[in-house]
Amino acid sequence: MEFSGILTALFKLFFLLIAGYVMNKLGLLDARVNKGMTSLVVNLTNPALILGSLSSTGAVTRGDVLTLLLFGVGMYILLPAAAFLITRLMRVKRDKRGIAELLLIFGNTGFMAIPILQALYGDVAVFYISILNVPFNFLIYSYGVWLLGRDRLAQLSDAAQEGLPAPRLSPKSFLTPGIICSVVALIMYFARLQFPVILGETFSFVGGVTPPLSMLIIGSILAEYPLKNILSDVKIKLLLTAKLLFFPVAAFILAKLFFTDSVIVGIVTLIFSMPCASLCTMLSKEYGVNTDVASSGVVFTTVLSLVTIPLVYLSLSRFF
Repeated sequence: MEFSGILTALFKLFFLLIAGYVMNKLGLLDARVNKGMTSLVVNLTNPALILGSLSSTGAVTRGDVLTLLLFGVGMYILLPAAAFLITRLMRVKRDKRGIAELLLIFGNTGFMAIPILQALYGDVAVFYISILNVPFNFLIYSYGVWLLGRDRLAQLSDAAQEGLPAPRLSPKSFLTPGIICSVVALIMYFARLQFPVILGETFSFVGGVTPPLSMLIIGSILAEYPLKNILSDVKIKLLLTAKLLFFPVAAFILAKLFFTDSVIVGIVTLIFSMPCASLCTMLSKEYGVNTDVASSGVVFTTVLSLVTIPLVYLSLSRFF
């Protein structure tokens, strides 16, 4: 796709983001509706989109899929190590290191990546994203929760920490529809199984509402947080700016070592150019720690990604 193509795709998607923001400010959307629509996307339309993407995997080789899965596991081993070192080198405050690491590690590989990459590369991008999201989901619900618990303890005195339970991680956290459908899609792919045409088309039809609906949700959620806080915690914002610029470069270099398919290289690079995951805010709310830092980080990187994502794509087009 030419550069004008990504600008058109981004314009359409971010038009919906702005529409969601305005509708929230006008009272047409609110936190209750956001929660309901998020549940709809997470539990129905996005899983359906993943299953529907199986019909576009005919030219995808097993070797590429297996390599991509292992590549994803490797990336989500390297990213925590990199985030740990970066926050120490930048001397982030002890009680905010966990949330800073969380924001650095986890990008919006669902709500943002799926609509943008589907517009650029077609339904096969959804299948690739679902593969990379398997290690993502396992890590954020384990290591991510632990990071938030560490921040919470750092904000309390030694006396207040006594008897305080650590954040609990339920096995049910891993049994989300998205993870289940990603695993089902992988099993069916390797077993060379396909859904009956009528069922496959139904999944694609239901999943087709995910991109526009997800962008509306993001816009509405952003409206819940005051824009005046977008530049708070300057040190963390500098780290997140570097994340949007340098993480895609690192992902590109590593992807070139493992893949010869330019589509896979492009998808991997752009996935790691996504803004911070909105799930960071949801988890920080759940565990009651640094929600303001998480929400401002998500808002800041989402707005900044309007510039950085086209920049990354333009660089891919010129040099690869």
